[in-house]
Formats: sequence, structure tokens, C-alpha cells
Amino acid sequence: MIAIRSKVTHGLRLTAVAAGLWAVQHSAMAGPFLSDKAFDLTVATGGSYNPATDTITGAASSASFSTVTELFDKTQNGGLSAVDAAYTNTSPAVIRFGYRGLPLVLTTTNTTAITLDIPGLNVKEVFNLKGTRDANLDDVEAYLKNSGGDILNRLQQLLAKTSPIDPVAGNPSSMQSRMVSDDFDRNFTNFASNVKSAESTGSEPTNNLIGIGLGFGSFTQAGLTSNVTTLPLSYTFRRDMDPRRQLTIYAPITVTEVSGAKSYGINLGASYRVPMNDEWALVPAAGYGIAGSVDLGSASAMMAVSLTSQYTLRMQGYDLAFGNMVGVYQSSKFTVSDYSFDPKISNTVFRNGVMASVPTTVMGKKMALEFSFVNTLYTGTDLYSNQYNEIGVTLGTNKGANTARSYFRAGLTYLQGQNDVHGIRLNLGYWF
Repeated sequence: MIAIRSKVTHGLRLTAVAAGLWAVQHSAMAGPFLSDKAFDLTVATGGSYNPATDTITGAASSASFSTVTELFDKTQNGGLSAVDAAYTNTSPAVIRFGYRGLPLVLTTTNTTAITLDIPGLNVKEVFNLKGTRDANLDDVEAYLKNSGGDILNRLQQLLAKTSPIDPVAGNPSSMQSRMVSDDFDRNFTNFASNVKSAESTGSEPTNNLIGIGLGFGSFTQAGLTSNVTTLPLSYTFRRDMDPRRQLTIYAPITVTEVSGAKSYGINLGASYRVPMNDEWALVPAAGYGIAGSVDLGSASAMMAVSLTSQYTLRMQGYDLAFGNMVGVYQSSKFTVSDYSFDPKISNTVFRNGVMASVPTTVMGKKMALEFSFVNTLYTGTDLYSNQYNEIGVTLGTNKGANTARSYFRAGLTYLQGQNDVHGIRLNLGYWF
């Protein structure tokens, strides 16, 4: 296939084929995972590639990797020969990169020409103007760069649709999904029964609240498991005369691990809860999130605006609360080194739920046991999973008093989504 002379040169060239890393990465049409790892490499010396079926004819050998760095490292210093013993630097060959389940293919014959095939984008280009394979590979890099980012942006958008482990969007462990669920939980499930509380008389000052906690989620999709750990941080300002009016500044930090690869994210934003009457409150919110993974080869930013309605009925022996949220979650321009990306992912999201809160006593303390059902629907950009249903149970101190000096919640949620996505969330929260 291609003789790569040095690790630095090789990395620069191959990362130009990709979309998202801290300087660029790659991918294309949906394909199977060869193992429980995110990346794979198939080498077929003397073989041929059929993009319509994503198949290679001829004897082929494969290897799987946890990170994109491991994948790239295998294509140099004899790594390809270690995958396929028949391969040499002058061999006609097919090399298929399986990038989070998507193929990008480079092929050569016994000439210096290189064919770039990106099936998911219907892109096929031959580079044969130069006298060496390395020089033609330079032309591949220039082609991708000079596209103005169009191909790389389209690849990134395609990943959200076809990859079950994309860190940006399309699955419950992605940045977009976390922003959606955080907005709804922060503005509805954590505070729904507060709208029934009486206003403060002003005789006692109401303290502001620091919010800390710990969240853990484990989700399975296409045979791969993603584990998400979240540190939710927030600060809430409460008015003495009406503590139902609350301005919350939040900054949850997230670490996600899938098959040995890690990604990181943070979401910064604010929400303001406005009581309309004793039963009903509206909560507008706006946020900005950043997520990146060197291991998975992706980086992106996302803006969000949402409006949540919470309506609570005081029933005989329990409270019944209804939450309805509509939000727009859209990727924004993200610049790394000399590259700028915007995959133009834009979704209008509807998240609706119902929650029953039952007063109970635990070890002599007044508590609330809550049962919830939530449905989430994504419209707009097509995603790997466009819909989720969640069933949850939570135990916490009684939230009815907005003037409470502190309170906590501990909950478990089961999630099931489109394309056989399923998993659980565990959440602990403490406000003081």
C-alpha cells in the first residue's frame, strides 16, 4: 500500500483524512465492528474493494484497537506486515480503516497511484499525478484540506448518524444527549414539587445553594458499552421574597469511557425559574458545551437553548408533576490548529415526562419517593438513535419547601432507545 517514512509525517497525513480530533480525523459509511473495540484495520494484499457492499475480495487479515493512535501506529514500522504477512511497501493492496464502525479505504496497484474511497459520502478520487506514492498521498491531504472543510464536516455529521459511540451526538453518552437530559433534570425532576410551596414571608433570609453530586451511566449499543461519569456543579441564587424564583449557573464535567477510549466534556450555562402561579413554572435556559476525545478522534462544540414547563398537582397523599421541554441543540464552529469544523448538527428536541412524588419516612426523616417516566424525541439532523424512553425512581428529602437550607436526591433510571440502545443511570445530588 503506502510506505510511511516517519511517525510525524504519517500522523499529519492520516489525520487530514479524518474529522474531529484535536486537529482532524476520518470516517464514512456504516459498517460492522470486528470486535468490542472502536477501531479496526483490514489489510488485503492483492485484494480489491467493493464500496457498494463494503467488502474486500481476496485474503484479508484484521486487527482491532481501542484508540485512533493505536490504529495509526499500526500502519508504520512494519505494522501492516504484522497484520498481513504478505504485505510489502510495494504491494498492490487494500487497506480499510474501520473508524468507529465506518470505513475509509485507500487502495493501490503496482503503480504509484492512490485511490481514496469514502463510500458514505459517495466520494471516490484517484491521485496519480506524482511519481511516488508519498507524493500522491500529499495530494490526498491537499484535496481534503482544500475542500474548505466540507468533506470533513460531512464525515462528522455522518458519524452522528451511523456511529453508536460518537462523542458529539446520536447516543445517550454523547455531549448532545447529556445536555438534553441535564437541562430537563435540572429544570423539572430536581425541583418539580417546589412550585406548590408557599412564598416566603421574608422574616427569614433564604440562602443560596451550592449543588454538587456524582452521576454514573452505563449504556450498550451495537455490542459496545459506554461508561459515563459526571460531576454536576451548580450555584443557585434564591430571592428572599419569593424563593421560587431561582437563577442557576451550572457547569457539569463529564468523562466517558468506551472500549478503553476516553472523551471529556463540559457544559456551561444558566437557567431562570419563573413561577407563573402556585401550580406552574417556566424555566428558560441557555448553554454551551465542548466535548473532545483524542482517543476517539473527535472534537466539537454545541449551543443550546430550551424552555421547560413544570406543572404540579397536589393529590390526595401524593403530588403529580408534568414536565415538558422543547430545546434547540446545534453544533457550532470549533477551531483546532489550522482547521475549523462545524458538522452542522441541529436538532429540535422534545422531552416530556410525568412524575409521582409520594411522601414517606426513612429512619425518622421525612422523605419523598418519586417515580417517573420520560420520553425524548429528536427531530432535525438524523441521529443513530432519535428516541429514548426512561423509567426512574428517586429517593430524597422533601423538596416542598423552597426555603430549605439543604436537600439531597439519589436516583436510578433505566433507558431504552432506538436501535437497541439501553442502559442505566445512577445519580446523587446534594444542595446546600
